[in-house]
Amino acid sequence: MNRYWRPRLPFFFVLLPILTGCPAMSPLAAIDPSGPIQAWAVPGLERVRPDAPPQDNMPIELYAARGEYESFQVIVAGARGLRGVDLQVSDLSGPNGAVISKDNLTLYREHYVLVDKSSPYKGGTSRPEGTGWYPDALIPFNSSVRPQFAANQVVYGSVPVDVIPGNNQAFWVDIFVPRDAKPGLYKGQYTISSSNGQVKGEVRLNVWNFELPLKPSLQSFAPLWFTRTPAAKIELLRNRIQPGRVQPKQVAELREYGLNLIELGIGAGASYHTCTATPAPSPDEFRQAKEARVGPNSDIPVYDFAFDEVDNCNLGQAMREWGRSMHEAGVLHLATVMPTPELLDDGTGRPAVDVFVLNSEMYEQVKANGMLEAARAKGAKIWYYAALVRGKTPDAPNWQLDYSPMNFRISSGFFAQALGFSGILDWAADHVTKGQDPWQSVSYVEDQVTYQADGLLAYPGDRVGLPGTVVPSMRLKWLRDGAEDYEYVELLKKRPELYAKMAWMVQRLVPGLQTWNRDPAKLEATRREIGKALSGQ
Repeated sequence: MNRYWRPRLPFFFVLLPILTGCPAMSPLAAIDPSGPIQAWAVPGLERVRPDAPPQDNMPIELYAARGEYESFQVIVAGARGLRGVDLQVSDLSGPNGAVISKDNLTLYREHYVLVDKSSPYKGGTSRPEGTGWYPDALIPFNSSVRPQFAANQVVYGSVPVDVIPGNNQAFWVDIFVPRDAKPGLYKGQYTISSSNGQVKGEVRLNVWNFELPLKPSLQSFAPLWFTRTPAAKIELLRNRIQPGRVQPKQVAELREYGLNLIELGIGAGASYHTCTATPAPSPDEFRQAKEARVGPNSDIPVYDFAFDEVDNCNLGQAMREWGRSMHEAGVLHLATVMPTPELLDDGTGRPAVDVFVLNSEMYEQVKANGMLEAARAKGAKIWYYAALVRGKTPDAPNWQLDYSPMNFRISSGFFAQALGFSGILDWAADHVTKGQDPWQSVSYVEDQVTYQADGLLAYPGDRVGLPGTVVPSMRLKWLRDGAEDYEYVELLKKRPELYAKMAWMVQRLVPGLQTWNRDPAKLEATRREIGKALSGQ
């Protein structure tokens, strides 16, 4: 019996549409529709597990720029269970009659997934948070599936939702601040309604007097393996993560959502599994592939990711040939490989690899041997990726579900700025093992070691009535919020007088790759100080 399945009262037995993350249990539960109801709001960076204790119902205080997403969560619970819970959020009323319409809000029900085996702990102070139910998938309220049981298997819809006695149900709210919003304080309210009654809470949004650009400054690559539709790619782009590989007819539409790079997908067949590479395509082949994607005059940079984790292979000459051919065609060479003297010259004086994508162990190694600065001096860019859990650098940010939310938020934001990463890479956005249902298990196994949700930033939408697209995870939202933090620092850099005064704050948050500050309050305080400065306050 699952430890969250605790029917306590004999009052009313009802069919329970959602067991708040407990899909395998019986649909019968004791719910008293006249029992008490509690609700409270918390920031987006807080993870609220099903058995977390209730908090006071206080106003939620938010700060954001124009063109930015800001999020909060509403948590609801009832000691005797709750029947038919729904959430509404009002328009936000601001200065001099200004209004941010609720049309700019997106509401989600947080779906809980079971972690029955922790991701690895390899020493240090950063460790997984243990087994149990984790909120992660965000089911939008426009899901066409109403929560219900079907053939003893839960169909995961959004609302209205029943909550079993003693459990929490969390909701996520995204607020997009319109680009024409007036600066100042906006107020609104959220309302939780159910058969048990209503609870209201206050929302306070402070809009700063500056704007984030549509096209992210941080570059990224998280390829879709299974759901490669325009809708799925737009979902990633809305969250400031680039899908990378797009079809020619999709480019114009995706530009409107912030597309800032395209990856060709011409592979050399070289990876840590095999140390062989096919001959480099000719410059004409790369040129034709590029023009087929974006045309001859596009301003969107085009990359090719042909070599994956080949540091232990003797492929330097092959990579030089591939890089030189790409460069003649105006294509950039991206590889998950450490810089070496051989890779810093393609034969023309230009680096053979334009973007070195490094995990934490690779970063520490090339920082120590001087190749990190040598690569930067030659004009190469450095990206970060966090696949699996690295034993030699256990306190670097890890992207496993059961590690703290700060691992995601910091890595795409202040961490990237402090350590000079211009992009991030995840090996997949929607990877699941054949036959696996990610709505019930997000385990990824490599070399007989279990990692939780590695390579899974978005869930398939078909199970919640959204076929042909993906449903975001909370981890994707945290990466998005980090990318917006990154943008704050980019805006500071455009105002040298401000940057000179405030750069120390970023370095204080991230003194080093393994010594970053894990306190969400410190991150938010830094963000607000930068926001105030950019807003002229």
